[in-house]
Amino acid sequence: MRPDVQCLVITEEYLTNLIGLNPDRVRYFFQGEKPKALGDFLIKLVKAIIIWLKFKSVRRLVKEVDSYNAVIKAVDINDQLEEAGNKGVGLSNRERVIQALGVMKVDLVRALKTERILRENKMFITKHPQLFTTNLTALTALQVSDQACEYGRVLDQALQVAVGVQEEMRRLQNRS
Repeated sequence: MRPDVQCLVITEEYLTNLIGLNPDRVRYFFQGEKPKALGDFLIKLVKAIIIWLKFKSVRRLVKEVDSYNAVIKAVDINDQLEEAGNKGVGLSNRERVIQALGVMKVDLVRALKTERILRENKMFITKHPQLFTTNLTALTALQVSDQACEYGRVLDQALQVAVGVQEEMRRLQNRS
């Protein structure tokens, strides 16, 4: 993986540090061996539902991180195809794609840190909602508009990568 792409990856270790727990606990909320009795099943089901509800917002963000890392993997595969001698596979605006991914990483890290702060201080916020109402409303509005713009840009760039890979795959198949 090229260094400019490698530094964009959000690793499992970094993600664990950001959210304060194992990301797999959020991704796969029903873990462990299969229950043998109905009582065991009900207990595991209740625990799974509690975990699912408790980590609902962080789970969405972890899924976004997984999608983000998948786009980085697509860029890496495209780079590998180009390095293997497949001319015309390269991204036309690679620098812009890398720059957009960098912005997206910053936004994801900020969202993960914000979610953790809110999750860890839930009791205080619940007891003193008047201290946070206006600030959280403004923060949410800014975050939603930023995400909409950024997701549009990244989606467009991801589609450009996908189309490029698809075209190159067709070219390779036609050569065979």
